[in-house]
Amino acid sequence: MAKNTHLEHLEDDIFNQGSAGATNALNFLKSLRDMLSDNTGGSNVRVTTKWDGAPAIICGKNPANGKFFVGTKSVFNKVDPKIVYTASDADRFYGGSTVGLILKKCLEYLKQLPIEGVLQGDLLYDRTPNLISQDKKPHYRFKPNTITYTIPKYTPLGAKVGASKLGIVFHTTYNGNSMSELAAGFGCDVSGLQGVRSVAVFSSDFVNINGMANLSQSEKNILNAAIVKSTRSLASGRGFIDGIQGGKGPFTIPALFKVYFNSVVRSGIVPTPEAMGKGFQGFVTNKYNAEIEKKKTLKSKADWGLKKRDALKYLNTNRSSMINALTGFKSLMDAKTIIISKLTRIKSVGTFLETEDGMKATSPEGFVAIKDGAALKLVDRLEFSRANFTAAKDWS
Repeated sequence: MAKNTHLEHLEDDIFNQGSAGATNALNFLKSLRDMLSDNTGGSNVRVTTKWDGAPAIICGKNPANGKFFVGTKSVFNKVDPKIVYTASDADRFYGGSTVGLILKKCLEYLKQLPIEGVLQGDLLYDRTPNLISQDKKPHYRFKPNTITYTIPKYTPLGAKVGASKLGIVFHTTYNGNSMSELAAGFGCDVSGLQGVRSVAVFSSDFVNINGMANLSQSEKNILNAAIVKSTRSLASGRGFIDGIQGGKGPFTIPALFKVYFNSVVRSGIVPTPEAMGKGFQGFVTNKYNAEIEKKKTLKSKADWGLKKRDALKYLNTNRSSMINALTGFKSLMDAKTIIISKLTRIKSVGTFLETEDGMKATSPEGFVAIKDGAALKLVDRLEFSRANFTAAKDWS
């Protein structure tokens, strides 16, 4: 398994792997449905909560030399990996930047933990969180990225936070004989990392307490209908999603669609599949026109003009199949939203978005579904992703 440098949205798997990705996404949804049912199904899938921490922190003992290190995802750079063993290393790689100062604190506190191997997590705070009044009661407040978290002071978790100088949530375990050979295993047992008062290690594991997140029969019926609709639509759109596989670079159809759909998310409204298809064709046209405009020679402009012609020809020729694929894409999102709405019922930490009108209650960033060694993220893109594109952070 590769490094855990990026997780893909469940519905995006149809663009990443074509019909194989469609089957994978649908199987994930079915397993999640079974996990949230009264029966004993779904044992082949597990879920972790996706905390909105930042930056990503990699730490542990370098298997090549046994020395403890910390770093960002830059520890995995093929050229000039930035592995921080000492405060001097942090200064050398990052100077006096915010990231450099954060890594110094991580080095100071995380090396106190009995970490064996290499772990990846997300930093939640690097100083004891401030207390605020919420519902007339004291709560610890921290905002590592987009979401603001609050924890009641007079609870076991609040006591742990109040005594700590640094908070982190680990979610990935690595194994291998060298940094370049490390393979990611999703999930992390943090039960043995709870004995250091200065470090609050949070668990990302989702636990369906007393079946609170179970689907009702009516919810299961709606979910099943979305899965059936997606299955049929993606079967009809198979020619399109399989035909766009194999390329590399920012001008492949899958890469362009992901950028386009991020612009859709920013607008806050997902259009109909027909409107989405039309909008995507216009987006592709504009991207190629902008690239052609950058070219200096007539030959280069002509070459990119041919690439534009071929891309638009493919979209026009396969328009019916594309619309079916986008219908399946949207149905996957609908089914995923039902799952997310149930998972968010289990909540021990307050999650909010800070707006001009004050604190607005929100769901966690999302969840990660893990099945057969693979993982896909479950995020309400119209809520969290849109906020993430625009919200100010407490660190930069």
